[in-house]
Amino acid sequence: MRLGRARSMRGDGAMGGAKKRAKKKTKKPAQAEIAAKATSPAKSKGKSKDKSKATPEPLYLTEEDVKSLVTVKDAIATLEELFATWSDPATVNLPRQRARAGDSAFNLMGAAWGAKALFGLKAYYIGSGGARSHVLLYSSRDAKLRAMIESDNLGRMRTGAASGVATKLLAKPEARTVGIIGTGQQAFTQVAAVCAVRRIESVLVFSPTAEHRDAFAKKIEQQLRVAAQAMPAAEAAVTPADVVIAITKSAEPVLRANWLKSGVHVNAAGANAAARREIDAETVLRATVRATDQLEQARVEAGEYRDLIAASRLRWQDVVELGDLVTGKAVGRRGPADITLFKSLGIALEDVAFADLICRRALERGLGKPMP
Repeated sequence: MRLGRARSMRGDGAMGGAKKRAKKKTKKPAQAEIAAKATSPAKSKGKSKDKSKATPEPLYLTEEDVKSLVTVKDAIATLEELFATWSDPATVNLPRQRARAGDSAFNLMGAAWGAKALFGLKAYYIGSGGARSHVLLYSSRDAKLRAMIESDNLGRMRTGAASGVATKLLAKPEARTVGIIGTGQQAFTQVAAVCAVRRIESVLVFSPTAEHRDAFAKKIEQQLRVAAQAMPAAEAAVTPADVVIAITKSAEPVLRANWLKSGVHVNAAGANAAARREIDAETVLRATVRATDQLEQARVEAGEYRDLIAASRLRWQDVVELGDLVTGKAVGRRGPADITLFKSLGIALEDVAFADLICRRALERGLGKPMP
């Protein structure tokens, strides 16, 4: 890959039939299936549109459209397909750029996926007036804009999916317990993605606010059908866990290395700016595999890695890219005692690839509005 600026449960059972058939037990759904259903597309209340009258491109797709079209499981499959092309020179990611004005910030990031003849960008604003986020998707086959997509839900799913891919590659196959620090908007898709790739049996939840952790644990039990428990302290959520998720915007570490048990996998997925740090230095140093989405973007945004490199305690050569783990170019977990780490930043390639699937499904189902 060329980097950066240089080249990123129906029982439909039949209505009739013998009574014996009606008495058959329903097969318990697999964990991954439950996780997928938890974020499954909502069924449309109206009639499906005639495909012959599909909305012409370019499409404008809303947050509700996105939620009705795709799931976290879809995002995981998409990212696996994307990262399989990581070594292709036509797979290009442009790291995020930030423009700040007072307490507000505009963020811009772009990418090209040559294997699919796609280009695109993600632009989002965060400030006193709220937040707005859109992905623009272009085709190089006809040089046309294909879609403009509201991308809050898209972003939550693809961020969860990146952690899902990393967990699938790095966590122990027998991992059954998740510990999560953070219960904000990005947290649920993180848990859903891990449940989609491992047979998770329990989730331990910590947030500084008791009401938040209680509500989040209930949400997991209701939507993922996994036992969940609110914990009084971060350490209590982390120590028994096989997979740990940190999903906060903290400027100081919320996760300590001495809380981690042997063989754990860590997804540090909330801090995507140089001034933020979710995990302490010893967590990074104890890890036998240290991964990130893209090294070039990590050099700008991964504070936990940057600090150690500046102090000559780590080298960038000690950090691997997620795409190289997917393609087998980089070695993952070597043994059951290894501690593995994925420092998630979120890159434009992930947005563009997932936007393509969303756009194609919208055209198939006649969803979206035409843009002028």
